[in-house]
Amino acid sequence: MKKRLKKKVAYKAYIRNIFEGYEKMLQDASIPELTFTYLKEQTILSRDDQGAIHFLTKDM
Repeated sequence: MKKRLKKKVAYKAYIRNIFEGYEKMLQDASIPELTFTYLKEQTILSRDDQGAIHFLTKDM
């Protein structure tokens, strides 16, 4: 597999995992935070005091 195609497949999996994690947090309110990483990028799903879910994406 070429390097470009591997990156594309990995990025699709990263995005899919973020949305699956979001759905999991919607169903289970006891999950306070989930973290996902892709290359030099990190996405954190966290809950605030009212229970709302927030996305934070930052470079590592």
